[in-house]
Amino acid sequence: MAQEIALDDAHQTSIYIPYLEPDTDNVGSYTLFPDRDLPDGYELRLAAYKMAWSKCLQRVQELIHVLHEPVVDRVAELVNTAYTDTLPGLPYTELPVISVTLFGTSSSIFDEISARLKTEGRDDLFDDHTGHHIVTHLFPQDCPNLTSAMKTLITGFIDNTEETLDSIKRKPVSSLSTLDITFLQIWFDALCESRKSDNEITRLVVILHDFEQFDPLVVQDLFEISSIAIPRLPLVFILSLTSPSTPSYIHATYPRSALSRLQVRTCSFSMSQGVLYDIMLKIFFDVESDPDIALGPVAIEFLVDFFGRHSPSLDGLVSILQLVHMKHFEEPLTALLAEESLISGKLADHNSAPFLHCILSRVQTSVLDSDISADWPVEDVDRLLGIVRNARLTFQKSSKLFRTSFRVLLLVQDFMVSLGHRVEKTLPELMCAALRGRLGTIYRCLCTLVKQLQIDQLDELVSDLRDFFVGVPTQVRNAEKEVISRVNRARSVLADKSSPREAQGMAEVIGEMLVEYFQRRFLLLDDIPLWDIWYTGATPFPSELLNPSLRASIFSGLLRPQDYDSVVPNQDDIDVDDEETLSGMPDTSILFQRYLESGKMINVFDWFESFTVVMEAQKQEAIQLVTAREPQARTPTRRKGKRRSAEDQLFRGESQEQIEKGRLEVQARFIRSLHELDYIGLIKHTGRKADHVMRAVFDVPS
Repeated sequence: MAQEIALDDAHQTSIYIPYLEPDTDNVGSYTLFPDRDLPDGYELRLAAYKMAWSKCLQRVQELIHVLHEPVVDRVAELVNTAYTDTLPGLPYTELPVISVTLFGTSSSIFDEISARLKTEGRDDLFDDHTGHHIVTHLFPQDCPNLTSAMKTLITGFIDNTEETLDSIKRKPVSSLSTLDITFLQIWFDALCESRKSDNEITRLVVILHDFEQFDPLVVQDLFEISSIAIPRLPLVFILSLTSPSTPSYIHATYPRSALSRLQVRTCSFSMSQGVLYDIMLKIFFDVESDPDIALGPVAIEFLVDFFGRHSPSLDGLVSILQLVHMKHFEEPLTALLAEESLISGKLADHNSAPFLHCILSRVQTSVLDSDISADWPVEDVDRLLGIVRNARLTFQKSSKLFRTSFRVLLLVQDFMVSLGHRVEKTLPELMCAALRGRLGTIYRCLCTLVKQLQIDQLDELVSDLRDFFVGVPTQVRNAEKEVISRVNRARSVLADKSSPREAQGMAEVIGEMLVEYFQRRFLLLDDIPLWDIWYTGATPFPSELLNPSLRASIFSGLLRPQDYDSVVPNQDDIDVDDEETLSGMPDTSILFQRYLESGKMINVFDWFESFTVVMEAQKQEAIQLVTAREPQARTPTRRKGKRRSAEDQLFRGESQEQIEKGRLEVQARFIRSLHELDYIGLIKHTGRKADHVMRAVFDVPS
């Protein structure tokens, strides 16, 4: 039964006005290009996006795992030698603490560390689990005090073991509490007895996530209790730190008395521009990999700029790449990246004619199928899919040869750098120049340096080129047979010491050969037919999704709500003095317009009166729409008298019950809009005048 809202209850401090969601059953599929999109093309593009992004994300995670591997190996080594590699002559055993400083990487590295430690010493072939370590995780929200921290620590170890220890029989009266470290000692002894292993092999590893967020007093007491239980309990603490390694957060926060009990070992991972360049090179310019989406120069420039200026982290890299994929699949043609079994049924629909004609216009201007005429029937879907399939093969082959030539350019450039020559452009600048077709000056300069090499230097460069082409895929070797044969011939000539004259002229031959090779392969990818299906090109990056301007967006939504809601009428020139214009806007925008007209102090009652005037204009518009359809019986006459208030004007001609209900509705709408402006932070309350509020913002963009 619905609860009735008592608006006149003086004891009710707040009223909840439920939001009625619009009916979305008849809402069409989302598209930015309705004139050339498929019916339900959004679902097809979403399926294609998931497939392409999953492939890219898997490749990124593989590279991140390779970057994390040295840190994971180092942490595993420190855990294994925690109680063996100690300083002799110490009066007591120190508590092993490993601080892992993460700068630029994600917290997934601790999942890799945990998985590595859990499998350390495990022999799955003979089902031997006696050597693996036991890992538990502590988070700041789970340890507000020492009691909660000890309980989480002890129960975390007990719950993370696969063995059921029947030897531990707990009696309700004499059992130890799960808050007592002695209970953990008894449990660990029973575990080692059941495994028939020594306690010097197994480690109890505690990973403290977001270590800077822990209460230092709680952690200090936790370390002190744990140091009493070692070495009988082989505890090892791993700390997740995001603060700089110098000065150390541990040494700056904890007193010397607490640090004297610890054996602190440091292991750090730092993110740099070189790591970003290496990841980009191995994902989008690798000869072996074949990404579904090729990155354009605009996306590369934004990625490098954001990484160097805002957030040098791997999480930021993943977010940017995902946004690039999402932006790319707004194009209706990218639906062709979906499986043919899904798209063939859509293309047979007669509503797909605009989409088919769009592809037809692109195909007629290309060399894919020159015999297609303007009156070619687009109902031949199989032939059209065959054309798209050929275009995809053409793009994949051209892009693979493009990436191969770029790696050859980098090989020659690195060789020249090893000889002492300078490089003026960074790797991303070379990538963007190659994609824009502006690499001619650079490779000509490199080829000029190749022509000036001595015989022994040229022999080394040719050997590197031969080794590179040996490792490329078979498809590339078949396409570059001529270049590979010329490289092999040059290598044989340089290796033959009996013909020095021919060897001296080989530098000129290799230089000219490289110039021809680069000219033939460094072609614009956007010249390939239907390139925008597989290549982002010069599409601008949606930076507002990654780093939005909240202040400007809020003011834009309040001043021009029609840009965000199709229900609001589109009025280019808004006159704030025209109540008829304001009546078509949301309540909060109406209140904000009057907010801009006021001074530093705003009288709430006057504000409400101005809001009521707009409500009157809004009501008159509704009455005019009704009366325009129904002819009036008589023309009302003007009556002379006193000017009524705004509320009286609003509710004239209605019964007393309707007037009271209407007034409460207007007041509720006003209060709700006032609370929204208060929530945004545009007004401040003052204790001097209860019926006044203060403006908090004055420089509002127009």
